[in-house]
Amino acid sequence: MTAVPPREERALLARARRAFRWFGILLPSILTIAAVVIQLAVLPQVPDPVAVHWGASGERDGYAAPWTVPLLTGALGGGMTLVLAAFALIGAREGEWGPTMRFLGALTLAVVGGLVVIITWTFVAQVGSSSWSDAGGVVEPLVWGGATGIVLGVVGWVSQPRVVVSGGSVGEVAPLRALGPGERAVWVRTASLAPAGMIVLVGAAVILFTLAGFDFAVAGGAWPILAAVAVVLTLVILATVLFRVRVDEGGLRVSAPLGLPRFHIPLDEIDEVKVVSVNPMADFGGWGLRKALDGRTGVVLRRGEALEVHRAAASTFVVTVDDAATAAGLLQVLRDRAAGGGTSR
Repeated sequence: MTAVPPREERALLARARRAFRWFGILLPSILTIAAVVIQLAVLPQVPDPVAVHWGASGERDGYAAPWTVPLLTGALGGGMTLVLAAFALIGAREGEWGPTMRFLGALTLAVVGGLVVIITWTFVAQVGSSSWSDAGGVVEPLVWGGATGIVLGVVGWVSQPRVVVSGGSVGEVAPLRALGPGERAVWVRTASLAPAGMIVLVGAAVILFTLAGFDFAVAGGAWPILAAVAVVLTLVILATVLFRVRVDEGGLRVSAPLGLPRFHIPLDEIDEVKVVSVNPMADFGGWGLRKALDGRTGVVLRRGEALEVHRAAASTFVVTVDDAATAAGLLQVLRDRAAGGGTSR
């Protein structure tokens, strides 16, 4: 990330937040309210009950009282706006911002806009009908609702500024002395998921194994499924919540206890190394093995210090790990020696 003065950074963040409020909160809310108002206006003119569900063939196969449609529209539109906005803003509560927030703003506008168009279209189309069974198909509303969602999503994306207030350098790369021709150096650390996440996942696995054992003891029939889910969850835990990070003459290696997944970046592929601050939500849209909207690949297990490696012919790689400054410094020294530079930076 390009460094900017604190005042300019605050201005960029304020601009991004303002755009998000417009496109991710206000406009979806306005569309929801407008849809509810239209539905209430035509409520006396639709049959009772009205068609509210269409099958895979596009033909109506379910009905409900007319008043449930504006209620459902308000609940879905308002609820989705609230949930997605909270998801974004809570993730950036400490002042970070990134492409994930911009995406969530556009996604909220697209989903809510497309949804209310579909519901309102199918409801208004029944004005003057004598029975819910006379309602037309849903294919046309789906097409126009989908098109509306796509257009609104694109508008929401391009109308929000491209602002990144996260992932900046949080410390200097550790200044290590150059290694001699016969000297070797190795840096090893373990990166793990935050304790709260570990407790939840491990607790869920233990509960599933316990339930499977109890069901087996009472001669129940669900224990194979419970045991299988518990085993799968355990494998997921072993594969995604703990990684060994190693820097040596072979470059950077990051691997899970099972050996997979694993990542290897040789020294000759490294262009630059940095120490950065990572906010999982703002930078990568969550925790775990991630692919960010800006192209970075990450092993993102917690918020905070991380090692970032820029590669010449591949995406930038990020791993959240303690003492990232020393790892970055050693990678620089080893890369310089391998390239014949022989000096540290």
